[in-house]
Amino acid sequence: MTEERPPIAADNPVSSAGLEPKVDPIVDTHVHVWDPANIPRSWLDGMPSLNRRCSIEEYESEATPLGIRGGVYVETVVDEPFLGAELEGVMTLLDGTSLIHSAVVGGRPGRPGFDGWLRRLAEEPRITGVRCVLHPETETPASLLEPAFVADLRRLGEIGLHFELCIRPDQLTAAQQLLAACPRTRFVLDHLGRPRVAQGLDGDWLEGLKRLSTFDTVDIKMSALIECCEGASWTPATFDPFMRAAMDVFGSSRMVWGGNWPICSINGSLARWVAATRSFLSSCEPEDRSNILWETARRVYRFS
Repeated sequence: MTEERPPIAADNPVSSAGLEPKVDPIVDTHVHVWDPANIPRSWLDGMPSLNRRCSIEEYESEATPLGIRGGVYVETVVDEPFLGAELEGVMTLLDGTSLIHSAVVGGRPGRPGFDGWLRRLAEEPRITGVRCVLHPETETPASLLEPAFVADLRRLGEIGLHFELCIRPDQLTAAQQLLAACPRTRFVLDHLGRPRVAQGLDGDWLEGLKRLSTFDTVDIKMSALIECCEGASWTPATFDPFMRAAMDVFGSSRMVWGGNWPICSINGSLARWVAATRSFLSSCEPEDRSNILWETARRVYRFS
C-alpha cells in the first residue's frame, strides 16, 4: 500500500528563530539512485567515482537542506536484461516515504517487445515517462527517425506517457522531425539539449531550441549544465546565458529543473548547482521562479 506523502507546498516556512529568509521550494525532476552490486550498468565502469552505491538516503541528506521538497526518479541506463529489475526497484521507491513522487523509467523503443513493456508501465500512474539515452556518438541524428522507433513513440502518446529526449545539439533538427511525426506524444528535452558550455553560446544550438519550441508538446529541463562544462572551474555566471536563452525561447511555464544527482558531482555538487540556479533566478519574476522550480514539474510529472 502506498504511504501518504505531504503535498509540495508553495511556501517554505522560515526557521523557528525567524531569521532565515523564505526560499522557493524545488521539485528535482532528475534524480538517479543505484547500487551496482544489485544491477549492473556497464557505463559506470569508466567512472570510478560513481561506480558505488548511491542511495536515496544519501541524496536526501544533500537535497533536503537545499530546499528540495520532491523528486522524480529518472532511469539509469541499466544493462538491457535488467530493465525489469530496475522497474521493481522504482516501484519500491515510489511505495516508500522518500522525496520521490514519480518516475521516468527505461525502455528500448524500436526494439522487439516494447509494446508489451508499455502495457506493463501503463498500469502504474506514478510512472509518467520513458527514456533511453540518445546522446552517445554511436547514435546518429537518423537514429531518432527510424520507423520502428517513431512508431513506438507514437504509442507512448496513446497511453499517456511522455518521452525524455536526452540528445546532443546536432540531433536537435532530427528531434524537430520526430515531434512532427508524433503529434500526440509529449516530450521533455533533457539538459537544455546538452549545449557545449565550455565553448560558449552556440548559434546552432539556440536555433535548434527555437525550432523545437514551436511544438507545444515539448517542455525543457534545466539540468546537467555542470556536466557540459570542461572541469569544475565554473561560476554561476557561466550558465546564465544558456539559462536565459532557454527561458526566452520556451518561457518559464515550459521549463522544469533537475539536479542530475549524483552525476552532478563530477564537476561540482548538487549544492553548487542549486546555488547557481538560485543566483540566476534571483533577478527573475516570482512567477518565473516558481514555474521553473516546482510549478511546471507538478504538471509534467503529475504530482498531487
